[in-house]
Amino acid sequence: MRVGLARILRATTLAFALAITLALSGRPDVIPRASDALQTGLVYTQSPCVSVSTAPNTSAPLITQLLGGTDVTSLGTASGWSHVRIWGGMEGYIPTNVLAPTPPARASEGNCVFPGVPDPQVDILPHDPGPFPLTASGATNGPATLFAWPSESAAPVSGLAGGVTVSISQWASDVGGRPWYHVAAVAETGWVWAGNIRLSQPDPATHEVNGKPVWAPVAGKGMWFTNYLTRHVDVTKLVTAAKAAGLTHLYAEVAITRYGFYAPISLDRLLPAAHAQGIAVIAWVYPTLANVSDDIRMSVRVANYVTPTGDRPDGLATDIEEVLDSGSVYTYGQLLRALLGPNELLVNSAMHPFTHASYSYAAVAASWNVMAPMNYWHSRADHAYTAAEVARFVTISVVTIRAAMLAAGVSSPIPVEELGQTYDMYSDDGAGTAHNPSGTEITADLQTARALGCIGASYFEWQTATQAQWQALSAFAWPA
Repeated sequence: MRVGLARILRATTLAFALAITLALSGRPDVIPRASDALQTGLVYTQSPCVSVSTAPNTSAPLITQLLGGTDVTSLGTASGWSHVRIWGGMEGYIPTNVLAPTPPARASEGNCVFPGVPDPQVDILPHDPGPFPLTASGATNGPATLFAWPSESAAPVSGLAGGVTVSISQWASDVGGRPWYHVAAVAETGWVWAGNIRLSQPDPATHEVNGKPVWAPVAGKGMWFTNYLTRHVDVTKLVTAAKAAGLTHLYAEVAITRYGFYAPISLDRLLPAAHAQGIAVIAWVYPTLANVSDDIRMSVRVANYVTPTGDRPDGLATDIEEVLDSGSVYTYGQLLRALLGPNELLVNSAMHPFTHASYSYAAVAASWNVMAPMNYWHSRADHAYTAAEVARFVTISVVTIRAAMLAAGVSSPIPVEELGQTYDMYSDDGAGTAHNPSGTEITADLQTARALGCIGASYFEWQTATQAQWQALSAFAWPA
């Protein structure tokens, strides 16, 4: 589910996720009519790109632009404007004539531009097979063949037994995008496919940075959002709302294989505001791994990005859901870790075992620090889920993933961050409440995650979360 640049860039992310857009047209010119028909209570936006202003007039600064079908709490109406609460706590003003007491028949996102935010640009790195410098060491994880150049069609140099120590001086890509290492082993040198080597590195499950677990930035409560939100919001107000809800970290999508690192502007805007209030920002990339080497280069570029203010992402989140090939996942993670170092926080958004029993959990555990399984329990459009059903779904998922890592020989299963659902997978954009988890379900999810020993819980996605979900998330105190 991908769209062109005209509707860039709200790509498919997190299993069942939705088509991306990056708004490229102007702010809707809404002329409010004098109507006080709506007073207090829950109301819904009836059109896309509904502007929330800081004051009840069309010239006031904007807080954000809401998706069609979004619910807000009306605190009262006057002179054609409704005083509303969004995100569970932030207050603003919306023209009353774009609100109604029931959701629209069809929720939609729409195209609009937030004042002062420039358009994104496709920015794909030119293909370059290398070789590139790399100083690392490791050992063969089984019998392997050394080749004269990075290709299985090259002349073999020699064979290596399992467990042979190697030193690595370069990496390169073959014609299929698979990464290879140039190694020295025993008295031979040559190229070996990266999947045949286990790199020497600290245990990603237990590694510490400055006396704290490397995963510390994603402990507690978090929220994910596609680039639509960071392109349609006053980021200072977004961070203020996050702080008020007790969130400790945010996941912001900024790169997709198809478009490259298209959203550095989002990090430029978000990172300084978040860091000023002590909130971590994890840069989120969506690699398809059709060309592992090119996706590695894209991901490293994002992880190493520095804003004009000197801020850097607090970690890198990868959303790997289009490939089940363990070799691609393993080599992507190992080389990413080698290039970024052991102190880089790597979080992987993983498919849950109900839909992908053969997902490469062990391959992820070899290099990543945190597993964030997409536990989206709404699998039937016409079913009202109980707290017990939510707890059972999440428990089976987390326990199964941990067991899969142990069964594959992972000595220290990496920590789990519960990744829950705050969107309606049965609507076009996920806004609306017909099949959106209730606040009670969110509370059950949080309670279960904490009981299972997860390091935290985060949700996909901010812009589709309902008022009930925001209230449940805000009310739940995750222990420090």
